[in-house]
Amino acid sequence: MSFNAFQLKLLAAMLMTLDHIQAYFPDSVPLAFHWLGRISAPIFFFLLIEGYTYTRNRKRYMLRLAAGAASMAIGSTLLLQLLPGGSIPNNIFLSMLGALVLLASYEWTLRSESSAAGWILCCAVAAAMVVGVEFSWLAVSMTLVFYLFRGRKRAMTIAYIASSLLFTVGLDLFDMFIYGETAMWVEEYSLWTYSQWMMVFAIIPIGLYNQRRGYQSMWAKYGFYLYYPLHIWILYAGSIGFE
Repeated sequence: MSFNAFQLKLLAAMLMTLDHIQAYFPDSVPLAFHWLGRISAPIFFFLLIEGYTYTRNRKRYMLRLAAGAASMAIGSTLLLQLLPGGSIPNNIFLSMLGALVLLASYEWTLRSESSAAGWILCCAVAAAMVVGVEFSWLAVSMTLVFYLFRGRKRAMTIAYIASSLLFTVGLDLFDMFIYGETAMWVEEYSLWTYSQWMMVFAIIPIGLYNQRRGYQSMWAKYGFYLYYPLHIWILYAGSIGFE
């Protein structure tokens, strides 16, 4: 069994949709939808790095993501004005744009004679991602793992699982011991309630990637840029309407 890039994208989109349905209708949809959704973002980031590696025009790739991020932000702001009462924190395009800016900064640093300035730039971009994008630390770790270990399946698997657990369970355990909130953590942030660690299972479909592009068309290439904001906005509007 194997997946091409198009099949992986469809799988990730399906799981993402389940996750967002649960997020906007938490009292009506099983929590298992959220668990399954933890697998989607890593697949998208993996495909992002593959696309960055193979694209003939990286600048255009980043501009396309920037346009998607801006459109998502503007559309969400307008919808919140029209239908107040909730929030729309989702903007995967911004996270992906940050990832590619980080990689471009890293590659520039390796080529540059001014390595100190380059590493400062990389750290600044990573810090901006941590505080400014949807996936925070995970966006940085997924970007670096999928880029640095690309083509080395075993090393990527180990690095991905280790970094994912570090920035999910590890950080929460650290907070628990530092702040002494053991009872609260057990009640509110159990492994079933706070399920971000389940992202480790994304390495299974990623490991089955056969390095083929699969179905190719304008829809396959650009459809996600339309589907992502529309399904978020429809779910948000529906959740406000059912209140």
